[in-house]
Amino acid sequence: MRKEVMDTVDRELGAIARPGQVHFVTLLPKTRSGKMLRRSIQALAEGRDPGDLTTIEDPAALEQIRAALAGH
Repeated sequence: MRKEVMDTVDRELGAIARPGQVHFVTLLPKTRSGKMLRRSIQALAEGRDPGDLTTIEDPAALEQIRAALAGH
């Protein structure tokens, strides 16, 4: 599936937009009102503190991302 994602990005956006890595998770961090916490995802990917997470709906989503980035 990783190869399929990479191939789709190449075809639709060009090789310049191809991500270095692809990780799969079953949850994405969202607020209780349903907004995705994009900055928190980016911070985790860059190894930074995700910041204030008091409005997160399910903290397990961030743990899944941490585990995926760690290669577990």
